[in-house]
Amino acid sequence: MNDVEVAQPMLVPMTRPRPGMCTVLIHPAGGGLGAYTGVALKLRRRGTVFGIRGHGLAAGETPDRTVAAMTDRYAHLLDELPQPPDLLFGWSLGGAVAWELAARLSSRGLRPRVVLIDSPATRIDRDPAVAHHWRERVRGSVTDDGGVPQENVTRTVEAHLDAVTAYRAAQRQDCPTLLLPCAEEDNDANLAAWRDVASRLTVRPLPGDHFGAFDGDRLPLLLGHLDEFLTTTEAERA
Repeated sequence: MNDVEVAQPMLVPMTRPRPGMCTVLIHPAGGGLGAYTGVALKLRRRGTVFGIRGHGLAAGETPDRTVAAMTDRYAHLLDELPQPPDLLFGWSLGGAVAWELAARLSSRGLRPRVVLIDSPATRIDRDPAVAHHWRERVRGSVTDDGGVPQENVTRTVEAHLDAVTAYRAAQRQDCPTLLLPCAEEDNDANLAAWRDVASRLTVRPLPGDHFGAFDGDRLPLLLGHLDEFLTTTEAERA
């Protein structure tokens, strides 16, 4: 996104249209899609890739403050796709929204695959000290995706922090799901919670911390796990 005008559409084509799989990448806290560039380049070999950027970045928008509100808004965007999504992918907050969107699709008889990059499944805000620490880390990690007014970015970040720290995964479903928890984070409770709701869960830990998941030296490992997951689940569907 180079300017506010380009940022206005919420459903953003990230590759040229091509036959095959339809992927939707859902923004992390802050609403931008820049972290997903390497993932989109990898997934374009399998089909068309779209991104959903956060509501609140463009002029006149008010950011959503709950995962439920985002799910309601983004569910309508999925209807604009040329075909139902085969893969929903999200990092942190984006993973939580991806999970809830997959539940909506499951209720219609669809079974998209879901990829969760170090996504929470238990409420962070139950411990004020932990929530404060998490908020400070997120605030320090968010960068401008290009051309979006800083006040819009800041307002959206704060709304998304409310959403992610209050989220708890409760929707049980059997969509094939890949969880990539970051090894340097305290993920025991989240892993247990994901196991409770995901009956077809594959877990592949990533080294390092939450904010380095897409770093250049770790991205090949992430993409390797993603490729293995997609190849395996495609063979199961055949």
